Amino acid sequence: MAGETKTGQSQTGDNDPKSGDAPHQPIKRSNIAVNVTVQGICAFLLFVMVNQLAMRPGGHKRWDLSAAKKYSISEDTKAYLERLDNKVTLTMAFQSDSKIRNQLKTLLDEYDRLGGAQVNFEDFDPFRDKNKALEISDRYEMDIDQNAVFVEVDGRIKKITEPDMLDDNGRIFTGEAAITSAMLAATEHRPKKVYLIAGKGKFKEINGRTALEELYALSKRQFFELSELTLGNITHVPHDADALILINPETDLSPSEVAVLTAYWEDIRKSTGLVLLLNPATEMSNFYPFLEKHGVRVNNDYRLLFSQTTGIGGTQKIYSVQSKYLTGSPITSGNAGSLTTFSGQTCPISISQDTEALAAKSIVPRPLLEADPQFWGDRNHTEPVPTLDPLDKKAPIYTAASVEKGGSEDAVVKLKSSRMVVVGNSTLLDPIPTRSNAKFVMNAINWTLDREERIDIMPSRVTNFRVNMPAEKYGNLVFLVVILLPAAAFFFAIFVWSSRRN
Repeated sequence: MAGETKTGQSQTGDNDPKSGDAPHQPIKRSNIAVNVTVQGICAFLLFVMVNQLAMRPGGHKRWDLSAAKKYSISEDTKAYLERLDNKVTLTMAFQSDSKIRNQLKTLLDEYDRLGGAQVNFEDFDPFRDKNKALEISDRYEMDIDQNAVFVEVDGRIKKITEPDMLDDNGRIFTGEAAITSAMLAATEHRPKKVYLIAGKGKFKEINGRTALEELYALSKRQFFELSELTLGNITHVPHDADALILINPETDLSPSEVAVLTAYWEDIRKSTGLVLLLNPATEMSNFYPFLEKHGVRVNNDYRLLFSQTTGIGGTQKIYSVQSKYLTGSPITSGNAGSLTTFSGQTCPISISQDTEALAAKSIVPRPLLEADPQFWGDRNHTEPVPTLDPLDKKAPIYTAASVEKGGSEDAVVKLKSSRMVVVGNSTLLDPIPTRSNAKFVMNAINWTLDREERIDIMPSRVTNFRVNMPAEKYGNLVFLVVILLPAAAFFFAIFVWSSRRN
């Protein structure tokens, strides 16, 4: 009886729903179907809305997350592309192994995007696509003998080779400056003509290269024609001269030469320009009064320097002056607040305080660079230990200035004007110039040529990253990436699938 009682209790307990697991509930597949359907509809609506927003003008935005902003273009180029009136075709013929191909293609994609219907961009590898290379060569009547970009504007063609887009021995990428310059040059009615005033002195030579070669290289990148001009042989400056450059004069201009320059400067029928890189050691009693009349005084009796005491050599004079870019001018706007260094000797430049009298003549002088406060203008700079005395010039001291005559302060209003840049140093284009100094000269020339769109297009550095590791570690890396990680992901997926099945 006892056994029967226990058995009965056991059977009763087995049938008691409270004593064991709850009975298996049937899966409500209709609820799952509704849930999946709602999720699918929501996903579809989200996909449609995202694509609808992306298709709108301005519905998407690109960000350049690189540290050097190497995939961005300047605001000046953006503004130029947005108001572009001419049809432009950009053809990139670059082999795939070029170290700047990807960066250049991204840059040209930006030109295509911002230019809208006015810009058409195509690229190809001339080594792989022989037929396309032959077609482009026949169309533009130019050989594709190296990597190049062809800029076509209304039938006018400009060819930019890969070396034209690199500077500093291939370490600096200047593609934007070269491409924008080519587009602007192709849209100009005639090429800008710049004359170098010759016969006034010799250029410093290093390894057979002088400032003249640097200037010719600059003219090639900026698409202006450069020729030499001897003032003593002419009675007037050629009518096609858009600007004149004087570098390192070792002799003064004669009264007749000053008269020729004055007539050119005051020609109201056209815009004129002067870029002057002056030699502090040259006394120019005939020419300097012309500058003073326009509010700029070159104090070549002084030299900018400071002295310091060293433990080994005693007291030494420092002539390589550091200058800060000032605000207020398109020439320096992109570098305002940064520093550059002038090698050799530099003389101070003063700006006239009689601004009202100059303004009455539509003359506006403006300082461009200011010397570091530790430098002073020393009149007795030849003494062994220079010291600051009451007759010396104290901060603020300027090393470069600009003059505009007949212009307008409103950037929208375009008037014919005369523009001039004066620098109290002649070494800015000496062989292997610094990037900052070469850019300053380039901006000065473009400003005098009335090419504000080309000012302040910053280059970017070409960087190649390479990781060197022993063969053993490289084998471990291959095993980790190719075998171990995919195998781990596969087995984890099997584990999840098996768990859900059970």
